[in-house]
Amino acid sequence: MTAVLAIARNTTRQLLGAKRLIGFGLLTLSPAFLFFLSSRNVSPSRLLDQFLGIGLGTFYIIVVPVITLIVSASALGDERRDSTLSFIVLRPIARWAIALAKLGSAFLASFALTGSGAFAMGAMYGLRADDWGYVVPMVVAAAIATAVYSAVFVPLGYVAERSTLLGLAYVFIWENGVAAVTGLSSTSPWRIGYSAFYALVPDDGVRQIEDFGVPGVDGGISDALTTGLIFLALSATVITLLLKRRDLA
Repeated sequence: MTAVLAIARNTTRQLLGAKRLIGFGLLTLSPAFLFFLSSRNVSPSRLLDQFLGIGLGTFYIIVVPVITLIVSASALGDERRDSTLSFIVLRPIARWAIALAKLGSAFLASFALTGSGAFAMGAMYGLRADDWGYVVPMVVAAAIATAVYSAVFVPLGYVAERSTLLGLAYVFIWENGVAAVTGLSSTSPWRIGYSAFYALVPDDGVRQIEDFGVPGVDGGISDALTTGLIFLALSATVITLLLKRRDLA
């Protein structure tokens, strides 16, 4: 257990280097800043529309997947490309334990960023509208979406040399293109997370989200949590098998 915690701690530290913290910190806070600027002349009755539009169109569809993609794909990908992963797998540590440590580190590092952005967005709306009922839904939805994206992108970063390009294709072509029109919303991590947001927001938010007509976000909090756990379990299994079957020497 000590070795696993050491792997998780070192991986998280590597994933959250100074440059990433600054760059991704600015990126994750940009939707809140955008809402702050764009809502100054917006009437109180339109504030919620503005908040939901920026939260959905900018934060969940762009910020969360881009940050999680780059961070999570590095959890195993960088070590394999740098030939340092062999030093870990040669130690007497179960492959499933390494998989869980890497997957957990990717999620924690990514959520440290996306969760901060979600909190900032909810808090900014609270300050503008004097309504703090959206902070928790924003953070919970970001946590679930980040977890599912991590489950997808950690193994992708391990098996693919161009994982960033493939990940972006998954996000912008598959998620927001093919899945949106073919009824495969269950393969869209941001929709899974946004289902939790939809389930937790106050009634006025529910009505506005329904007016947006976003498909695949009405599953509820239990469905979102269950789907997220299934993605994580499948990802851990895939990573374990990859570590067992591939020659890493």
